[in-house]
Amino acid sequence: MSADGLSASFIRQLLGELNDELARADERGELYLVGGAVMCLVFDARTATRDVDAYFRPVAHLRKAAARVGARHDLSANWLNDAVRGWLSERGEFTLWLALSHLQLFTPTPEYLLAMKAIAMRLGAEFRDESDVRFLLRMLDVTRADEAMAIVARFYPRERIPAKTALALEEMLEG
Repeated sequence: MSADGLSASFIRQLLGELNDELARADERGELYLVGGAVMCLVFDARTATRDVDAYFRPVAHLRKAAARVGARHDLSANWLNDAVRGWLSERGEFTLWLALSHLQLFTPTPEYLLAMKAIAMRLGAEFRDESDVRFLLRMLDVTRADEAMAIVARFYPRERIPAKTALALEEMLEG
């Protein structure tokens, strides 16, 4: 692991080892990747991420397999974590990104990832939500705040969208 975190190539290696762990146990799993891992692996938008955020199942088997992989590389116990569950939407859209022998990996559509990142919009040097949102806005060619808010509202009910999301999107796109 680099000083900046987990690189795309290292994440790929870890996911391969996770697949191998599942194969040894004759288990199959699914990972729904989100956050920085997707920004690194799919969009090549950054060089590294601190951890791999994902919704996964079966939870118990994947936690145990991830713990074994992490221990081999002296990684934090949370290198693969599902803390992102609170940010997921019932209307979320994922597509199959990679199918390994015992592990299927899904990633959010760019629009859904934009919505998740905009809802989270954590600010500060330790978070990269703002730069990720800016990247996704450019990638999706979104130039107006109302366009961006329409994407967010496609995935989240209005009452779940924090005021800071609208304000940040207005500042990014109107400024």
